Amino acid sequence: MLSEPRTYRYSTMRLVLLILLLLVLGVVPFVILGGVSLQYALIMFAVLGLIMLVSIFTLTRSTTISNESISTRSLFGESSLNWSEIDSVSGRGNSLKLHNRDGDVSVSPSAHLPGYPEVIEMIGTKRPDLFSPAKYNMLSRNWFNSFLALSMAALLLGVGVYLYFVTDDSLRSTLFLAFVGLGFIVTVFMTVLYVKLDGSVLTVRYLLNKIVLNANEVHSIGLNVTQTRTGKSYNIMIAGRNRMIRFSGVGPNLPVAYLVLKNWHQGHRS
Repeated sequence: MLSEPRTYRYSTMRLVLLILLLLVLGVVPFVILGGVSLQYALIMFAVLGLIMLVSIFTLTRSTTISNESISTRSLFGESSLNWSEIDSVSGRGNSLKLHNRDGDVSVSPSAHLPGYPEVIEMIGTKRPDLFSPAKYNMLSRNWFNSFLALSMAALLLGVGVYLYFVTDDSLRSTLFLAFVGLGFIVTVFMTVLYVKLDGSVLTVRYLLNKIVLNANEVHSIGLNVTQTRTGKSYNIMIAGRNRMIRFSGVGPNLPVAYLVLKNWHQGHRS
């Protein structure tokens, strides 16, 4: 139970600093270069204006959770659902959408907001029935994306090997290309293809290997967040048999996969 509603948003100071930075970037070139053409000025201000609008939209989004409901707010309005009104979930990647029975109202908490893992946990606590292991007993990766990655890796590796044998020029670039292709292939082989739930047994399938665990052999299931240069990276962590299994990208989306696995573990461990 929450003693009061919780709101997850970016700090106002962060928004102010971003706007000031964009304004400085718009003024500095004119100070350094002096007079510039009107065309250059219009292009620069258009680009900075677009970046500013996107940034303001992103940084002004918020999610509020209370004992009765969940709501999201942005520049384009507000959407809210009582917990009892939520009938289904959807989403792709790290995003999660909550829908009512008629499908005319949806709430989608931003995956980029601070505290997003806590939002996922609260949704799972309030409506665990939406994340049934019986319904989502096969959490699989998009096969087309895996095939595309493997094909690209094989192509890069093949081109690198071919250039290595037919030319003596740019040896370093050729070896680098082959190395990148090999790295892609290794990554594909180490990627989890699907996670299957069969009663109290969990199977994690790789391309050439699989790991089978009983619920009692799993110590914990958690959600790990890592800040990278391109944003936040979310991974599901399964601790079992003196090893840590870390993965993402299984469907239908990461929040659903995590909450389903968590419910499975809680329901079958003794």
